[in-house]
Amino acid sequence: MLRLGVGERGVNEILAVAEHVASLCAAAEAFQLPLDFPDPVEPSGPYAVRPADTAELQGDAAAAMGEITSWARESLGVAHVPLIWSVLGRMPRMLANSWQKDRLVMSGGRIDEDAKACIAFAVAAARQSPYMIAYTTAQLRTALALEDEAMVELVASVMHYVSFNTISHGMLLQPARTEMRAADFTGG
Repeated sequence: MLRLGVGERGVNEILAVAEHVASLCAAAEAFQLPLDFPDPVEPSGPYAVRPADTAELQGDAAAAMGEITSWARESLGVAHVPLIWSVLGRMPRMLANSWQKDRLVMSGGRIDEDAKACIAFAVAAARQSPYMIAYTTAQLRTALALEDEAMVELVASVMHYVSFNTISHGMLLQPARTEMRAADFTGG
């Protein structure tokens, strides 16, 4: 990554996206969320965690839910709050803080928003989270207008890195350099 010129800040942004999306994948799978894209659904079954009643949210949680509603309409093309956020609303501070983190991590910086959305999809795919794959696919198809060819190219990249990581772990490969800084890759 440093060789691509994103610098330490860019690498940190990539890591933040990967960590954040991995945590959302874990939550979605722990809650056993059904896919609510493009149409809303209610969790069912004896162990399902029900969404919060958004009318009862107050303060920061109510503000976050309002932002999520607008963002979901624009970026996901849905007229409902995605289940991951409405379930987190059962703990209002968790919802507000998680949404704030989402906006911080997923907003453009050294790495632009479009690239971060692609990274989010790649993490969801590598983590094999059906819910977050659907969530990030909705974003890629709606906000970025990615067509089939671009989606296949993105999945091919994920396949390449999953294969490479599997082989390198199986062969117990270690990096040639362990002490690296962005300055090591500048100028030439």
